[in-house]
Amino acid sequence: MTITTAPFDPRGYAVSETIGIQVTFSEAVTVSGSPLLKLGIGEDGRDAVWDEEASEGAFVVFRYVVTLEDRDEDGISIGADALDASDGTVESANGVEADVSIGDHAVSDDGNHLVLGAPPESACADERRLALTHNRAVVSEWDGTPLTVNMVRNFPEAVAEAYLQSELDAIGRLADQIQAQLGYRILERGDLIDVPAGAPNGWDQDFDSYWLNDLLPRRRRQILGFYLNDDNDAWDGAGSPMSAHPCCGTTSYNRRFFRPPHWTDWTGANSPEGEAIVHEVFHLLGFKHYFDQHELIGVQMSPGGLDRPWVTGSETFYATWTDIENLRCIFPEGG
Repeated sequence: MTITTAPFDPRGYAVSETIGIQVTFSEAVTVSGSPLLKLGIGEDGRDAVWDEEASEGAFVVFRYVVTLEDRDEDGISIGADALDASDGTVESANGVEADVSIGDHAVSDDGNHLVLGAPPESACADERRLALTHNRAVVSEWDGTPLTVNMVRNFPEAVAEAYLQSELDAIGRLADQIQAQLGYRILERGDLIDVPAGAPNGWDQDFDSYWLNDLLPRRRRQILGFYLNDDNDAWDGAGSPMSAHPCCGTTSYNRRFFRPPHWTDWTGANSPEGEAIVHEVFHLLGFKHYFDQHELIGVQMSPGGLDRPWVTGSETFYATWTDIENLRCIFPEGG
């Protein structure tokens, strides 16, 4: 029995963070139905659900997403009878029902896994300075007026307008999430716009040229998403489907974004709910990766939320409570 995640905030898991638990059987098992793992959080029991995609062989993984009401100052516990397979089965390849009693593997209050729920407001420290060092182009323009995110109409014909609108919808959801937590808006969902006047011929054809020369004009307090008909050489030459350009207040959907194995339904009818544009926009707001880029100065993204969400079982990029709390320090109300 292993808790596989760790809270981003050292004070404990905050609302919207995922707690992951791995139950390891003595041999490979087949799981069906809807087994649950009961977690002790404070005085309450919370149901962690089976994560089918993350489970394999002898490893059965459960996930629980922290809510505002959750709080545990002693740490998560897991009782000997916590695993409930009554709504499903856990059995060996030969059809032998597994023993789901946790027994000696029960977890008493684990002080490394406290739960804050909605944490108290933290005092701002160096967040704004770090964010300015990472991306002065956007952060320095903050005057209390929300930053508008627009999409430039330069995408291939196969990419429907409905798809681009769905990407902007992700920004709208993020803007609402920020306002719900902080009480004021930092971002605003924009719309599709034409290529700004003054962009030179070929501005969207070469990654290195764009990166070095800031080729797309933009207004102050504006973030632009656009198509770049080229690929970069990030990640040891593997490249990335999207890139934030801190120099320029822009984020590009690189050419490989529109090739498998990346998302290939460009109609907008079945667009994913956690578009990577959220991750890229946070780069422009002064955030760096959590799992790498340690040599850079910037505010760290939450692991498993904004950075590599799959480590917590999520397939979507999302801002945790702590990410948005850091935004309050970087973009104080009123400017």
